[in-house]
Amino acid sequence: MPHPPRPTPDDVPAAERAALRRGRWIPWLPYLLTAAVSAGLLVWAIVALPGLPDRVPVHWGIDGRPDAWEEKSFGTVAFGPLLGLGMTALLAFCAALTPAMTATPQDASPWRRVRQEGVNRGVREALGWLTLLIALATAPSTVEVLSNGAWRPAWWLMPLVLTLVMLGTVGVFGPALRRWTGWADRTAQDLGYRADFAELAEDAKWTPLGLKNDPEDPSAFPAKREGYGVGATVNLATTTGRLLVYGFVALFVIGLPAALWIGAFLNR
Repeated sequence: MPHPPRPTPDDVPAAERAALRRGRWIPWLPYLLTAAVSAGLLVWAIVALPGLPDRVPVHWGIDGRPDAWEEKSFGTVAFGPLLGLGMTALLAFCAALTPAMTATPQDASPWRRVRQEGVNRGVREALGWLTLLIALATAPSTVEVLSNGAWRPAWWLMPLVLTLVMLGTVGVFGPALRRWTGWADRTAQDLGYRADFAELAEDAKWTPLGLKNDPEDPSAFPAKREGYGVGATVNLATTTGRLLVYGFVALFVIGLPAALWIGAFLNR
């Protein structure tokens, strides 16, 4: 049976359109903050460039000590803030495409339309915080270069920053999606929209990160939830799915950060 046509803006009640316009700028705040930090460092690089020595550090060990130098240039001095601005532009572009990549089903109920807006905002905001973490990862080395060595990071700063980036890559999505899906549910309730039994049952099978948790589905790699993109995800209710998630946590959340801290401590 063919799907009904996708609702046009005129088919959506005016109250819903007004409710979904409110606060649309909020998920963009992390991008603006990242751009401001990167732009500030870039201005500092332009001002400090003439007074820096002919050779500047371009690479640092895990203990925060420089271990490679190159001739001074705008690129070597301003690499960090330029990377921050580039990442901001790239991930902001990806965030702007979120509605296209997580399209609302054509036959979506009013409750589902509002919930999808919350999902889109959560993904957009999470990508913004990830952008900021990546930009901050290069900030200590940039500050050391621009201060001409007047400030040197402590041995623990580099592993701390890299740990925050690794944990943040996973950790920012859960809170952002919970925050915005909660907003969507409250907005839907204010509009008088209610999820039906089938929607509530389907919602109970998924985690905020879009991982499935359905004991009745034997597949370890089910298709992603409709509205969460294309491809496959992991079913936490299967042994294979749990092992994959536990292995990921052991390697990237515990193992790699621990190795960074141990290496930095031994080389301090």
